[in-house]
Amino acid sequence: QARHNKRRRDREEDEEKNNKNIHNIHKALLSFAIFLFIARNVMVTIDESKLKRLRRRRGTRPSTSSYLSFGTKSTLCLALFAMVYFISMMFFQPMLHDETKIEHFKHVKENIISRKNEIVGKMKDEGRAWRKEIQRVRERDRVGIDKELMDKAWQQFLNDKRQGKKEKSIDQSDFERVKVKTVRNGVKDHKDDKPTTGFVVLGMHRSGTSMLSGLLVEGFGYKVGAPLIQPHFDNEKGFFELLPAVLQNDEFMYEQNVNWAANVGKYDHKRALEETKKGNIPTEKLEKVLNILNNPDYTPWLQKDPRMCITLRTWLPYLNSKPAVIFTYRHPLEVAMSLHKRESGFTILRGLRLWILYNKAAIRNSADLCRVFSSNVAVLSNPFAETQRIVHELTHNCGVPSPPMEITQDIVEDFVDPNLQHNKRKNDEESNKKVLETRGDCQIHDYDSLLEESDRAMRKKEMNMYLIAMRIYCDFQSGKAYSDDYEWPEVS
Repeated sequence: QARHNKRRRDREEDEEKNNKNIHNIHKALLSFAIFLFIARNVMVTIDESKLKRLRRRRGTRPSTSSYLSFGTKSTLCLALFAMVYFISMMFFQPMLHDETKIEHFKHVKENIISRKNEIVGKMKDEGRAWRKEIQRVRERDRVGIDKELMDKAWQQFLNDKRQGKKEKSIDQSDFERVKVKTVRNGVKDHKDDKPTTGFVVLGMHRSGTSMLSGLLVEGFGYKVGAPLIQPHFDNEKGFFELLPAVLQNDEFMYEQNVNWAANVGKYDHKRALEETKKGNIPTEKLEKVLNILNNPDYTPWLQKDPRMCITLRTWLPYLNSKPAVIFTYRHPLEVAMSLHKRESGFTILRGLRLWILYNKAAIRNSADLCRVFSSNVAVLSNPFAETQRIVHELTHNCGVPSPPMEITQDIVEDFVDPNLQHNKRKNDEESNKKVLETRGDCQIHDYDSLLEESDRAMRKKEMNMYLIAMRIYCDFQSGKAYSDDYEWPEVS
């Protein structure tokens, strides 16, 4: 966006310069015309006596028009001026237009080269400067985090420090005590003998991960660090996402021309580790996150960012603990509709495809970790009982340290608002739809596409993607999709 604004300003400056040049040429030619006119009158004045004698012979008095009559000299002067004017216009005007075109094509060439470099992942200097200024995450490709959210998070962080809030995640002494060595020198092996001091919440965007994380943080006291992304119109209760972790995920993904909504299936965690080791991926945010998650006094911790579904394997070697995982999911059509409403130009087909890719990556990347499975429906149906079950399994099955407090019904009622679940499909409406498939106890119902009926090709693609996503959804409900030998469909 900054480059686009700069080029626009350059074009405006070029146009203004060209207009000034044209204006100066016209002034010069006008001055030349005035000079010719004055020269002509001087010549007429010199011949005044001759003109008077001529008028007397004809019996007329000299008048002002006598000096404005067009004779041979006047005609020659005007012809000379016209010739100079047209030659000047023919010579200067094309040059001005050509200069503008040259500048325009220069900008076009720069755009093409810039786009090419972005595609092959070689935008280094500009990309790093952009990331350091936290410019990304705003791709309404929300190719990261909205700038407004980041500003609010940072301001909240500064306010907390001014108010003297004592939280170990932002205590400088804690940072120094567990200061990590520069991660570019190498990474630790992901070993099974690591302790479990916290857990990661995995789930697709718009799948209720924020609500679940909020209940665990507010109700049980799990620690998330600071600064956090602040509440926004699409998540009024808060995201509970650690800002440096989100930005570091952007760094990992951006180096491979990946963002939260594009090319996620092509992310290679090994490549991210190698590029980080070589110093090609900035690690400033990574070190800030590790100062929190690797702090032995900062447990039990909770880390949540939907992009962790994609980047989890890149994080594991840097952690001093072996995290547990909470996996949660939501109906694929609800997710796709929510994204369509939030993101301009986001199609249902794209949302369904992302739902498949995120959930597939989450299950595969966490296969060797202790996992607790839940769903958005289960949390909404009985948030008090569901969160207690999740915490019990984290503590007794996965070895996560016990939380410092117990959730109460008042916290649940204050935090959970069913109205926050945008685009939630009503069960009575769904039951009236045609049943397309039956998969065990799970029925796949038809839905109302937002596409025009005349767009049959796209409607067919959307329906095929919907059926693939719904089969996986049904397999989540039955537990089949959690098995190691589950065959995940390939989507393009």
